[in-house]
Amino acid sequence: MSNVRSSGDDDESYPASSMILTSRFGYASTKLIHSVEKNLYIVLAVIVSIATLSILNTLGILNYLHPENVDYFVDLTLSIVLIIVVVPLVFLIIKSKNVLDKWNDMFEKNTISTSMNIVMEDRTKEEALKALAFSVGEISEPLHAYIESKKSDLSEFYDVNVNADLKFDILLDANHVLNDGSTISNNLKQILQYYGAAVVKIVDGAIDKNTVESFVNSLSTYASLTKTEIGLGLIIGEEMRKEGQEFANKASYLKRRRIEKLLLLAKPSITSIQG
Repeated sequence: MSNVRSSGDDDESYPASSMILTSRFGYASTKLIHSVEKNLYIVLAVIVSIATLSILNTLGILNYLHPENVDYFVDLTLSIVLIIVVVPLVFLIIKSKNVLDKWNDMFEKNTISTSMNIVMEDRTKEEALKALAFSVGEISEPLHAYIESKKSDLSEFYDVNVNADLKFDILLDANHVLNDGSTISNNLKQILQYYGAAVVKIVDGAIDKNTVESFVNSLSTYASLTKTEIGLGLIIGEEMRKEGQEFANKASYLKRRRIEKLLLLAKPSITSIQG
């Protein structure tokens, strides 16, 4: 059974299928590796040529062959060759970095989504918070310790009103950690100050583009009001629509809205599975 429905394409988006994602980035990485290998041979040839010219110039052989302005000629030749070789390499390094960043982002998102799907028994706030403690590596240990130490309903993180117009199903940030002076609470506060807020929205139906866009606007408003970055925004619904997933994959747009990661998670309710 598929939880993603088709819609239009987006130049900045990636397909929802992990297999397609892996194939695409695998192919791109292979091309980059071959490009690096080919350029390394060119760089090696240039280095050998430069070394040869330098040795000939040092021994005076070039002066013997071309006595006039030989030093100027050698310096000019070396400068031009170095520019021709270095500029493409800089662009190749930048491109490699971008591909590796996308790889890292893809695997991190897939890890969080898979782990949360395994941990969550149903689409509830309590299950979602528990799953965050097992799934998000940066906050996992201090959040798990906080949950275990409180032995409470953790209501400080549920149905949080930021203002009269802004409310989140789950808001996990430094301001809402209980200020009891304990080491465990202080550790969680520090981690959340560094990581940013983790915000969860739970919907009963499908996650479409309007749902995602509305959530992004709410996250951006929260970030502006509180001066807090969003480390993770998460929408959990019955199923995902493709246009919603495509909108959630607009990484550069989200970063401009101060959102580091945005995930959509399809988690059918127990009753719908049984039905």
